[in-house]
Amino acid sequence: MKAVVTALRSARFEQTPTGAAVAVGVRIGADGFLARGVTLYPGVEIGQDCVILDGAVIGRPPISNGSTTRPVQSTFGQVAIGDGSIVGAHAVIYTDTRFGPRVLVGDLASVREGCNIAEGVILGRGVMVLYNCQIGRFSRIQDQVHLVGNMLIEEHVFVGMGVVTTNDNNVYRTRFGLGTVDAQRGPTLRRLSAVGAGATILPGVEIGEGALVGAGAVVTRDVQPWTIVTGVPAREVRAIPDAWREEVIEQVACWDQRGTTQADIQRGVMQEFLVAS
Repeated sequence: MKAVVTALRSARFEQTPTGAAVAVGVRIGADGFLARGVTLYPGVEIGQDCVILDGAVIGRPPISNGSTTRPVQSTFGQVAIGDGSIVGAHAVIYTDTRFGPRVLVGDLASVREGCNIAEGVILGRGVMVLYNCQIGRFSRIQDQVHLVGNMLIEEHVFVGMGVVTTNDNNVYRTRFGLGTVDAQRGPTLRRLSAVGAGATILPGVEIGEGALVGAGAVVTRDVQPWTIVTGVPAREVRAIPDAWREEVIEQVACWDQRGTTQADIQRGVMQEFLVAS
């Protein structure tokens, strides 16, 4: 704990006119906005046209009380926030994380260390993203979702409100130090898949490409691509209709082709916000 306190005390901050505390050496791109009470710790880099709202904390080091199961390294690393991104009020982003352009992090969300959040991702209000999560382009994570550590979400995935994911099938023993945390693996959600509100996904489960998990389902085993599963435990009820599959693939291809135009629109919206502020 002494090393942690020493590192925190050694950080030197400058204050902006809005009252944001910015560590010496932090890089901030042009045409952005830092609201009241923002804290940017050492190692943070903010891209251009970004909005960081009241009370947000970026670059926070993880700190263990000595009884955590997973080893924690309490040092300042690097954080990169991509151009045109928005970080909501009182969101907390830990160190050693990377965000692509035009990411939206909702109010009160938390992103732990080691995460990589790709372009255009939306993390809703109160979302919890644990350590070493990878989230692909344009995926949408709705409010109050819990994404467990060591989890992979590919591009254009939808995760409904209140979804819970897990990564330890041996928690009965590992909490007493009788197992190994190295074996913990979160679920994998393949591209174009969707998970309904309130579903629970167990450790190591793979949701296949284009699959749909019904609301409230408990997913205990892999879900095949382009199928629909529901229930407790989840069971396949039917295949995704061919017409839906073709429409989704075609629409996503169109969106990807229009990526530059979407970025231009986003910059325009951002400029309007800054002028209004």
